Amino acid sequence: MISCNILFDENDLAMAPDKIRLLISKFGKSYANATRDIIRDSIVLDSRGEVFCRCATRILSNFGMTRSGPFKGEIQDKLLACWHQNGPDLLKINQTVLNSGLSRDRILLEIDYVKREKLISSIWRMTKNLIPISWTDLSFGLVGSSKILFSVLPELVLPVDNVQWKKMFKTFDLGDVIRFMAQDIHRWEANTNLHLNSLDPTGRLSTLPAVYNVVAMAARPIG
Repeated sequence: MISCNILFDENDLAMAPDKIRLLISKFGKSYANATRDIIRDSIVLDSRGEVFCRCATRILSNFGMTRSGPFKGEIQDKLLACWHQNGPDLLKINQTVLNSGLSRDRILLEIDYVKREKLISSIWRMTKNLIPISWTDLSFGLVGSSKILFSVLPELVLPVDNVQWKKMFKTFDLGDVIRFMAQDIHRWEANTNLHLNSLDPTGRLSTLPAVYNVVAMAARPIG
């Protein structure tokens, strides 16, 4: 079970909303703009994977993952391979979100537990499919996998970097990370009576994982 301090400190006090707003303002326009783009562009996925490739390229480039490693240079063929393995599951999740009648930005919390667990199981299955394609000796493919899935499921998935995997979440299971994120956000919102995804004044970070990522990055262990 994951145990770390992100929205709550070591004394179990909820992070102040103003501090989160400050973290968002300092995080940089590049991430905010890239996230705005993929949230907008991934509303509806297409069967050929064109939206998937565009969004994945946007996020991998933003996180500097096209400068080295398995996604350096021309990555279209690799992303299409990712799509061929995971397209059916991604299309099914996309339709579940579209047909849910719930706010896409808040569906992580608003969908019922059983349905969320089914979505998480699908996401974990796709993560394992992506690992061989995004493999590096340092991250075992987990970093690239989480970022690719975030690029088209920004309402459900957290992009996780190497330090977070190894020193903060201390798990290899993206499903466990999503569960912890949902619980952490639910508890914070219950404490503050605010919606976490309403804290970006520019509106670019509109989904719960998009805002949570900013706080989770700031919470990374140093050293």
